[in-house]
Amino acid sequence: MSLLGRWRGERALKALAASEYPKLAAYGAAMWPDPGTLAREAPYLALDFELDGLRKGAHLLQAGWTPFEGRILRLDEAQSLDIRSYAELDRKAVTIHGIGEERAAQGTPVVEALRALIAALTGRIMVAHAAWIERAALSGAVDALSGLKMPIRCVCTLTIERQLNPNLVGAEAHRLANTRARYGLPEYEPHDALTDAIAAAELFQAQLTRLPRDVTLRDIELG
Repeated sequence: MSLLGRWRGERALKALAASEYPKLAAYGAAMWPDPGTLAREAPYLALDFELDGLRKGAHLLQAGWTPFEGRILRLDEAQSLDIRSYAELDRKAVTIHGIGEERAAQGTPVVEALRALIAALTGRIMVAHAAWIERAALSGAVDALSGLKMPIRCVCTLTIERQLNPNLVGAEAHRLANTRARYGLPEYEPHDALTDAIAAAELFQAQLTRLPRDVTLRDIELG
């Protein structure tokens, strides 16, 4: 992340710390890992969303996350939540993730889901495969509900893989399942938010074994 990006993030955190929303205020006031922290020692939260398509403003339908540090996945603190939506859902997206309108209507209200997620992410670096999707979806949802900008520090396993294996050709080579297979990781059923979050966390742990031991957050965080 650039110096300008860090400065903007620090300003946004200060604004959150002074907000009227307790979870956002705690997020803004949290102790965050220094960019010079060794990547192997930083606190993370693996996150995945199932969305109603990839268009801007797509509905959040499911969130899954698990905190982890180093080689330890804290599965006892993992969460999986369907998120309530009464929208007419995109048929192609429903076919992929299997969350139809009846199931979506019974989910957790989005405000409650965001409170739980923000609390879990506080003080941690988000990890996801194609992390810009999760970052945009989460920051967009927070902005829509509060009018506040929520800076999200994140690491993208897809970006790291493109750096580690730059000569792979085609989008399929970098899909989460195919990338995991190159590290000998087990195959999981895709398109469940918690399963995909765990899969991204395990992949990142494997990627760290291929990176220099002195790699820091500064080296791998998205700008």
